[in-house]
Amino acid sequence: MPTGSTEKIPFEKLYQDGEKSGPLMPWNIGGPQPAVRAICDHGGFRGHVLDLGCGLGDNALYLASKGLRVSAVDISEVAVQCGRYKAREHGVTIDFQVADVFSLASSGVRYDAVLDSAFFHTLPEEEVPRYTELLRNLCNEGAELHLFTFSKELTPDYPGPRRISESELRDAFGAEWGIKVIEATRYHSSLPPEAVAQMVDPRTFEVDAPTDNLAEQMVDEAGNVVSWIWHMHAVLRTQETRSETSA
Repeated sequence: MPTGSTEKIPFEKLYQDGEKSGPLMPWNIGGPQPAVRAICDHGGFRGHVLDLGCGLGDNALYLASKGLRVSAVDISEVAVQCGRYKAREHGVTIDFQVADVFSLASSGVRYDAVLDSAFFHTLPEEEVPRYTELLRNLCNEGAELHLFTFSKELTPDYPGPRRISESELRDAFGAEWGIKVIEATRYHSSLPPEAVAQMVDPRTFEVDAPTDNLAEQMVDEAGNVVSWIWHMHAVLRTQETRSETSA
């Protein structure tokens, strides 16, 4: 089953099944992504932050614990319920919403920063223009975008979601966003290498298809796989400069 479209990924069932989902939930590491935490600790988020595809809410929880105003959205009701429970347990306020992210276009709310932690690459290529339009409409001028996505250059044959190249990121966002950096960073998973090998191969969309780069895969202290992915940091241009860029 191709994993390039959110319509083809049964997120609600994965969260309902919980631990039974095994290798299908590699993003559930029980805490925030270290790369997100580091950006937050260095002041990379400000004002009202939107966490798109928030999952179980661990990134949103960390941002809120640092005093940021956070809204978090996911299509899975089970995941959002879990996030709300964690927020109550930790005594922080987060505006969790169960919604398709594209439905936010009519909300009228504007954000100062957006976190996309491994959501973008779940979208099929044909929905990228719709997504960039959504971000433009949701963000105040000067808003910060931190986007993490699996990469054609860094992990071409690694099992999992659709791959995005650096040039695709620049083509998709460069006209409206001032791209500060596209850099390789580490993305932590909850899976050991043998479980990763059971995932879907992006070249064939087959389960258990052979891959070429697992023998020397990075692992963390717990023995779980750490992958290289792209981190893009961009700032929304003013309306005037967006018009000049597109002219």
